[in-house]
Amino acid sequence: MAKTKIKVIMEKSSASGSGGCGAYIPGGESMEGRRDEVSAIRELLSKTRETFGESVEISVMDPRSIFSFVDNFRYNIKGTAPAWIVDGKKVFEGVPEWDEWEKILSEAL
Repeated sequence: MAKTKIKVIMEKSSASGSGGCGAYIPGGESMEGRRDEVSAIRELLSKTRETFGESVEISVMDPRSIFSFVDNFRYNIKGTAPAWIVDGKKVFEGVPEWDEWEKILSEAL
């Protein structure tokens, strides 16, 4: 059985000490909101793994990375809103609620 591939394209914090660039990020002033968004995404991905197990393959990419350069154009990635790609198709922009996300994945499986 083929795995459903999930790709989340979102900006990772450059303040993490991982050698990220210190470029200005629009909306980066509201770090509290950003932390909430990252926590919500982390929770969604954990729940996705718990619910769907080995039937999904999850990857998270930073749109500022050279490795996501082609995906940025392919999926029309813009701004700082996370983009959710399932099996090569952009299915959501922003942070979905669990019910909506579960429905999207159930249809893909």
